[in-house]
Amino acid sequence: MKKLLTLEAWAALRYSEQVPSINTLRLWAREGRIQPQPVKHGRTYRVLENAKYYCPFTGESA
Repeated sequence: MKKLLTLEAWAALRYSEQVPSINTLRLWAREGRIQPQPVKHGRTYRVLENAKYYCPFTGESA
């Protein structure tokens, strides 16, 4: 099974420079821009380490 990370830890792995703020990461999680979809455990979102950002406007993933 893949490892679940917090949004902050996932962003630190995915973005070496200019990591998005926690508010932006939470917005992406709520809007379904991170695939596979993060899961909320209490107050914290958990995301699979191999998850990717998905832009709904262009259909591209990063």
